[in-house]
Amino acid sequence: MRAGKAAAAYSVRMRRTMRWGGVVIALFIDYHLLHLTSNTIHPGGAAAANPYARVVNGFGLWWGGAELHDRPARAGLPHPARLWSAMADLGANTSVTRHRHLNIAATTIAIGITAEFLMPPVGILFGWVGG
Repeated sequence: MRAGKAAAAYSVRMRRTMRWGGVVIALFIDYHLLHLTSNTIHPGGAAAANPYARVVNGFGLWWGGAELHDRPARAGLPHPARLWSAMADLGANTSVTRHRHLNIAATTIAIGITAEFLMPPVGILFGWVGG
């Protein structure tokens, strides 16, 4: 594959992940506001008075945990493009080697952010954290 076609394919993929990443983040925020803040929806049982119990009830269900594992993972997908774009805008992308290093750094940071958001649901689902 020629460099131009590879760059165009990469650009299309990043544009799509950034677009859908925004939709996923909006749904993620809506769910959390309805579940944890307004106590409108009650996955995992009856309405709980304190937020900690709501979190444990919601993440303790396999389907609640699975749904909430998927969203941070999808929200983390566009982070490499966002971080790379920010560094390029700041003038850090000055050579091919620098471009490669920025891609590696952006991907590493995105994986770290995604893993950090996945820690609470995983810990609650496997019983490492509980009420």
